[in-house]
Amino acid sequence: MAVALPAVVEELLSEMAAAVRECARIPDEHLLSLKFVFGSSAIQALDLVDRQSVTLISSPSGRRVYQVLGSSGKTYTCLASCHYCSCPAFAFSVLRKSDSLLEAVMPRTVVAIL
Repeated sequence: MAVALPAVVEELLSEMAAAVRECARIPDEHLLSLKFVFGSSAIQALDLVDRQSVTLISSPSGRRVYQVLGSSGKTYTCLASCHYCSCPAFAFSVLRKSDSLLEAVMPRTVVAIL
């Protein structure tokens, strides 16, 4: 039986969230799994999280928007509801090249877990 990548990622993120709730950190094996699934994007995303460059903004209605401070100092907006980010990497990787949307939304997903 084939397992789709989004299902694997959802399971990994679910396990990460449980680990964070239990011991307030992401275990090394989960970090290695992120690197395996997302490649170098995982390291860049985790670096953004470590630098506290990702901010979750929630409205009273429950809508969520993530603001990401890029390495250039520019702030980008990621919309959780429709899997969109205003950064150039998203435009190039997902919109132009049709690469995996999972790589583009990984930083905000990690922030949501933490």
